[in-house]
Amino acid sequence: MMERMYLVVTMLLFGCLSASAQDSTRANILKEVEVVRPTYQREAGKLIMHIAGNKLFKTAANAMDVLKKLPGLEVGGDGSLLLSGRITPGIFINGKPQTMSAGELQQYLNNLSPELIAAIEVINNPSSQYDGEYKGIINIKLKPDITLGWKGMISASLQQNQYRQADNNLLLTYKSKKLAYTARLGYTTGTTIRRYYALQHLANTNIMATNTQMLTNNNNYSAQLGVEYAINKDQQLEVLLRTSHLNCTTNSFNTLHTTDSLAKEVLFNTSSNNNADPVQHNYAANLNYTARWGKTQLQVLTSLATIGNQQTEDIQNKNTLTNQLQEYWLTNMKNDIFIRTAQVDLSGELGKGKWRAGVKLALTTTRNELHYDTLSTANLFVTDSNRTNNFQYDEHITAGYITYERKLNKFNLIAGLRAEHTHSIGNAVTLSQVTKRNYLTWLPSLTVTFDITPNQQLHVSVSRRITRPTFPILNPFRFYFSPLNYWVGNPLLLPSKTSALTLSYSQKAFTVTVNMGREKDPMTRYPEYNPTTNILEYLGRNLPYNDFAGIETSAPVVVTKWWRMSNTLAGYYKKEQTPYHGVTYTIPITWFTVSGSQVFSLPRDFTFEVYYYYSSPNGDGLYFGRPLSYIDLSLQRSWLKGRLNTKVNYNDILNTYRVQRIFREKSIIDNRFTHWFGIRRAILTVSYSFGRSTYKGRQINKNEEENRAGM
Repeated sequence: MMERMYLVVTMLLFGCLSASAQDSTRANILKEVEVVRPTYQREAGKLIMHIAGNKLFKTAANAMDVLKKLPGLEVGGDGSLLLSGRITPGIFINGKPQTMSAGELQQYLNNLSPELIAAIEVINNPSSQYDGEYKGIINIKLKPDITLGWKGMISASLQQNQYRQADNNLLLTYKSKKLAYTARLGYTTGTTIRRYYALQHLANTNIMATNTQMLTNNNNYSAQLGVEYAINKDQQLEVLLRTSHLNCTTNSFNTLHTTDSLAKEVLFNTSSNNNADPVQHNYAANLNYTARWGKTQLQVLTSLATIGNQQTEDIQNKNTLTNQLQEYWLTNMKNDIFIRTAQVDLSGELGKGKWRAGVKLALTTTRNELHYDTLSTANLFVTDSNRTNNFQYDEHITAGYITYERKLNKFNLIAGLRAEHTHSIGNAVTLSQVTKRNYLTWLPSLTVTFDITPNQQLHVSVSRRITRPTFPILNPFRFYFSPLNYWVGNPLLLPSKTSALTLSYSQKAFTVTVNMGREKDPMTRYPEYNPTTNILEYLGRNLPYNDFAGIETSAPVVVTKWWRMSNTLAGYYKKEQTPYHGVTYTIPITWFTVSGSQVFSLPRDFTFEVYYYYSSPNGDGLYFGRPLSYIDLSLQRSWLKGRLNTKVNYNDILNTYRVQRIFREKSIIDNRFTHWFGIRRAILTVSYSFGRSTYKGRQINKNEEENRAGM
């Protein structure tokens, strides 16, 4: 009876029953609607979503398309991931960290075929077993090894909006009794578009409009080779080599159009052309070893990674009314990061329970140089000492943890304690500013799962996590949005610490999750406006605290044999203590999101899907955010006994996805801005599987430090 009540409520929430027909149709719907085999499953603090063979995901173009359907996970227009309205999750593959720079991660997820994914696990509140940096985890489980032999998959995806982009991938695997080889090649070419618009009422009552259009031409490729050697049935050695190269040219055109307070007389009109060539070269090697002796298991993970970023810019600012050159800058930026990690985990049984313990060492070195040259009145380029900078950062993290798991009747308990010691030195050479940090952090966790019935489960978890500043946000360099708008890093930022409580209830496919907590010293950016120069800069700092809470509920159902649907409803709350210009703002902010998909099985084995997303107005202590929404359409069909798969996706069909923010205190800054990411596009994806084995190689294993190094 309770199951049926949940289904009726879900149908009512998402418009499947009209109010006038509610009484007359309820009986018929209850007869026809059945719960699908658990698309969602709760297990030891994890929400597991089954992907393989699930019709709800047949039309997904790639792994990123799959991720946006996870309960509580939002995929931004720029490819960013946000879990439970506030967390940037760590990405794992087969239980191992899969962290990398933002661009490399997006390329990987956009090129990973849904056909290779068995299930995805969502961990909202990780235990002490995991690095303290992870406040949330998305674990993508690939389909397991099945037979000996070789197999391959080739896929191509073509995207079209105002511009065109193509993603091409080749996967080859071979498995014998002792050895398994995996090779993956990826290539992306084409252009993406992004726009930024801002409107600002200046201190002298003039009105300034900023328009920026950014075109990025991609010529990116990646390669990965993995070898697994089964020494014997209880020991395995794994070597993983990977490289990725992001070669881009970015053309940004910006205008600053200023009028009087009545928006009638043009006072000045400035245009800016910024031609840049950002390049990133990544190399990594992993050596992993696993062994088992009876009920004891050992795992050793080691990695070396280098991330190299280089970028030159040619920036010219002109007076559009007179075509006179006002400023001419040349920049040269170099950023090199070297990461070394080693981790040892040991697990076994003790009494009627299981124990696990481990240690980890992570060493990170980063070197950053930014050189500005400005055209002088003598028509010569000279060094701009105000913006030229050199920043060096070294960080050593030593960590250890222990957990114990015990089952008592219907209760399953996992208690853990983790300690992380951090030693870091940030040296802003040009500013003659050295910042040293040396601190020890204790991170306890407790998880309790209660099996009410075989189909009902209650889960409670509490934990403490730490978030260290990312390497770019510490970097005191200027990065420009427009000639009068830029952001600057802050090497004095402190790490934040989060204490969180998660409650969840599941009954078959129906799930409800509640989370709440407080983050101390959260990191944020805030605007500072100079009314004399009209420069608006965004600076980094720590806030005193951020209280948060959220509730998420989801239920996939089968309406008829040809109609399936899955819907998620979530509500969020946060309250930041934000000191700003002598006033402390503590504004409670609430918002909700609605997302879901309607999947229809059509004649001739076609599958059609409508996906929708809506977020109500939100924001933070200083900014008010406008609503956000979009609708996607998808059509899929398989051919040649499933070997050939074709998909057509039309994303954001109404072109409504825009991130808009308005500054709350207009007496300080009367400013509003909009980001448009050009996600409205048509996508054609074709993939073909060949060979005589279904072996799927393990994916690359990276670590938390590489994610924090991402630019």
